[in-house]
Amino acid sequence: MSDVARRSIPLAAVIFDMDGVIVDSEPFWRRVEAECFDELGADIRPFLGHGLTMGLRVDQAIRFLVAASELDGVDEPALVEKVVGGIVAAIYNDAELMPGVSSALDFCAGAGVGIGLASGSTPPVITAVMEKFSLTERFDVICSAADDLIGKPNPAIFLRAAAALEAEPRETLVIEDSLNGVIAAKAAMMRCIAVPHPDDAGDPRFSIADLLLGSLDELPAHAAEIGLAPTVGVPGLP
Repeated sequence: MSDVARRSIPLAAVIFDMDGVIVDSEPFWRRVEAECFDELGADIRPFLGHGLTMGLRVDQAIRFLVAASELDGVDEPALVEKVVGGIVAAIYNDAELMPGVSSALDFCAGAGVGIGLASGSTPPVITAVMEKFSLTERFDVICSAADDLIGKPNPAIFLRAAAALEAEPRETLVIEDSLNGVIAAKAAMMRCIAVPHPDDAGDPRFSIADLLLGSLDELPAHAAEIGLAPTVGVPGLP
């Protein structure tokens, strides 16, 4: 089926990634991971900020960084727990929503589609974000890749979220900021909007997404290009 034909199929669900899409948490991950590895005598900063670990499940990211640092004898589960604890504290203390989150959720609700969250973060991090910004009720389904055998770029989490929303993959749109997440969405045979970090926006590999946006503020103006349109009045929209 061509992309044009696939986009003509009405959407039944929209699935949001969390880190970098809902909340500006990527700087926290970089800082906390770097500090934790500093204590082990390894500088991982050269491996951060290049999309190498973005979108990965935290245990996958830590495993990659341990191997890249050529560290031996690291208690990876304990390191993961320490990183997660630092991220949870940073979320409650300093996190901010990404631009356009509330309007994007309103727009999707107005389109009459199921709304899901599919994050590579662990449940404690997801809970911190949902609680701080009172977002739990905005999502019909919330999924953590911690419940999957393999995280992104494997499509398992998106397929599981779509099934929970009772939507077929071809009826599902994913909103992602990471290349690993976009790859996972396309592997799931879903439509995908990429909203990459400005540092990554020029990466030509994001061309595999169906639509590239600078921020979620742009979603209402471009949603029809991907088959998403409101069916009821949305606050702030004509």
